[in-house]
Amino acid sequence: MMEGHHSDVDDLHVAEIRHRMTNGFQMLESFARRQLSACETEEAEVRVSQVLEQIRAVASLQSALAEADTGNFRGFLDRIESHWKNLGSARNITVTVNCDEMESMPKKTSENAARILLEAVANCVEHAFPDVYGGALSIDVSCPDNQHFRLRISDDGVGMDGDGEGGQGTDIIRSLAAEIGGRALWNMREGGGTVLNVEFPVNLPSSVTNLNGVHA
Repeated sequence: MMEGHHSDVDDLHVAEIRHRMTNGFQMLESFARRQLSACETEEAEVRVSQVLEQIRAVASLQSALAEADTGNFRGFLDRIESHWKNLGSARNITVTVNCDEMESMPKKTSENAARILLEAVANCVEHAFPDVYGGALSIDVSCPDNQHFRLRISDDGVGMDGDGEGGQGTDIIRSLAAEIGGRALWNMREGGGTVLNVEFPVNLPSSVTNLNGVHA
């Protein structure tokens, strides 16, 4: 009972922090808009516009993570999709997001799944397309057997050696997957590029829950 109380208190603290961050981003955006309207040169306008876009991007990211942290993984995807599309567009990368109908996830599962996708997409945009020609990136979320969720991130970029070992980003993805009883596997994509599959149980196994001290 006491552990459940602590969990509720922690959730309230996180919600309060999220609320303050949202207010902070709104103030920053308002300030940047005022500075933009006061710009006297084209160069200054361009630079302030870039700052404003960065503020909006980070605010969008935090808003999406707030959804994931409550177990609303579909809400996370709905909010993050435009951010990913804008990120890809800047590098001539077409980003598509597909998701099966799903109920809410356990909070820990949703949190980790969201961070796996954020890390995977960031790695892909940064490393899979080193030239200016761009390409395609696909994010698919499914529940193939009602017992497991599957995240599939596929790109037609330059590919990678081995099974993804060696990079800090891949280590983070592996660790996040393991925390929710899952595993991450990288494979070469037919026709070029890389496919990352991450599969994890719908409900956290008790062994994983006890190990992480999670109360989903």
